[in-house]
Amino acid sequence: MDVWDVIVVGAGAAGLAAARHARQQGASVLVINKGLVGRTGATITSGGGVSVAGSTLAALGLDGDPSDTEEVFIRDMLKSGYWLCDQRLVESIVTGIGEELRFLMQRGVKPRLSKRAPGHSSGRGVGIPGPDMQKAMTTAALQSGAKFREDFFCTGLLQHDGAVVGVAGLDRRLGEAEAISARAVVIATGGTTSNWRLRTAPEELTGDGHAMALNAGAELIEMEMLQFLPCCLVAPEIWRGIQFPWTIGPQAGVRAWLLNKYGERFLARWDPERMELATRDVVSAASAAEVYEGRGSPNGGVYLSWAHLPRDIIDNFQSWAKGYKDWRYQGFDMNPLVERIRAGYAIEVAPAAHFSLGGIRVDVEGSTGVPGLYACGEATGGVHGGNRLSGNAGAQILVQGRQAGLAAARAAQSNQAGAPAQNWDILKDEIEAPFRREQGTAPLEVKQRLTAIAEEALGPVRTGKAMTAALEEVRTIRHTTLSQLASRNRDPRYNRDWSDALECAAGAPILEAALISAIGRAGSIGAHQRRDLTGIKARLEHSIVRQDDGELSWRAQPVEFPLFAPAA
Repeated sequence: MDVWDVIVVGAGAAGLAAARHARQQGASVLVINKGLVGRTGATITSGGGVSVAGSTLAALGLDGDPSDTEEVFIRDMLKSGYWLCDQRLVESIVTGIGEELRFLMQRGVKPRLSKRAPGHSSGRGVGIPGPDMQKAMTTAALQSGAKFREDFFCTGLLQHDGAVVGVAGLDRRLGEAEAISARAVVIATGGTTSNWRLRTAPEELTGDGHAMALNAGAELIEMEMLQFLPCCLVAPEIWRGIQFPWTIGPQAGVRAWLLNKYGERFLARWDPERMELATRDVVSAASAAEVYEGRGSPNGGVYLSWAHLPRDIIDNFQSWAKGYKDWRYQGFDMNPLVERIRAGYAIEVAPAAHFSLGGIRVDVEGSTGVPGLYACGEATGGVHGGNRLSGNAGAQILVQGRQAGLAAARAAQSNQAGAPAQNWDILKDEIEAPFRREQGTAPLEVKQRLTAIAEEALGPVRTGKAMTAALEEVRTIRHTTLSQLASRNRDPRYNRDWSDALECAAGAPILEAALISAIGRAGSIGAHQRRDLTGIKARLEHSIVRQDDGELSWRAQPVEFPLFAPAA
């Protein structure tokens, strides 16, 4: 059996950066992707924003503010994250993004500087469309000599004496379980947002990497923290989750108004100075609170209105905003919606699950603490704390991808070649079990129930009662229902039932981890807002989850402040 030096699981920008840097160290690299490269994952669907300190931009020959130092940028991130961030991770990203931006520019990517976004103290946003970033990173990884394998669903990590020695999964093209050996593995599978019903992310982000890492002995951090993007469409169903209203409104700086069913601008109670231009966590929590308290719109959202603005504002938007030619957005024709806006109608919007702030716990080199296992990008937690500023995801995935790739390549040089996997038989049985069952519970029904539970209990506003009930149901699903999932489709190739069952097996423990973390954090902070504990501020502690003998446990750990202490 061939043994790769490094296997990277996930072919978004984080995984591609890891692959390229590992190859440049001489490692043999296999990139494994759940679907088609460049057609799946979060990078291809993202706006592609990357935040870079103004002084770094100026050093790269771009129009950056030299007074916007890396220290200022770090402080902005810590403040926006409510001081829950791992300060060393923040420092490494702020100081490391310049090198990655330089590389993209050398590859022909033309960044577009944007205005100052909420929460940033300077205009440090660099616009790189997601498709452009994906194309540049994919080409670079290919040219470095990395190999690719598509339609392979990784479900577990091969281990020998506790060390990771490869991956196990389902080859969806052949319909066969397979083990692939490696001296080191990098998880770059993205976040967990596909476990929410209303979301902006693609369907692949079900937390597969998180579940694999948890089962292998890694810890998860801040799993209760999920960033919601406000002002996403809730109806009609085909447009559900599209963030177009946000991008032609508050995100673009256009002063549209958010209203409850009484026509009240409710953000006056949350951020009377910035109103709709407040940071995303504030706008999301305020919108969700209106719905929770019975002041929402008919489809479970609130209203976004441009009616107070001259019609010319909308008509001229296309002349200065890029990417809205003919009012097409992410492949959708938004002309019918724009015509309603022009006619003076408000549209119904709600916060949608957008970005996982929590994830696999890592250090600055991407190490999980499990020998041979590294992680990077949105699959990890600790960088953003309780909230993420716009553009910081782009910086995170590029820098962490480099760090994890370099560290994995170094580890591969010393790790034992071809160590036999001691858990392959167990992992193989877990992969094949849903297909072997011809009678049982339909995986899609369980998957839909899990997303409904997440939306009901882990939205922008939460209550202990709802979360406790959700935890009981998720535990029942995990310990009872998962063993009953059966594939009704008997063709093993590209079997959606089979894939859904495996995604449920990953999603259930990840939702359980989020719920026990949310229940354990008794108070509100950042993206975690407890409506039943109004006025109680949560302590500055990390939420840590680990797994022992199949059971999840939670503990709190004090936050360290090696660089800057929060203001008194």
